Amino acid sequence: MEEITMTNNKKNNGGRPAGRRKTAKIEISIEPSVKEEFMNLMRVQGKMASVEIGLWIREYLKRYKEVK
Repeated sequence: MEEITMTNNKKNNGGRPAGRRKTAKIEISIEPSVKEEFMNLMRVQGKMASVEIGLWIREYLKRYKEVK
């Protein structure tokens, strides 16, 4: 008879990859020309828009807490 061994290995059935942090999304509405200019600038600078916007939000919150 075959022995069944239990392990701590988890099978990923989709969703967020192992090791990735849980994230939330924010959607904004801007003019297409503004988006295009911003995305081109991010590409030229080798940056990711979501990272830069996230940094801006964190800095904004930090300044808000300092004023309060």
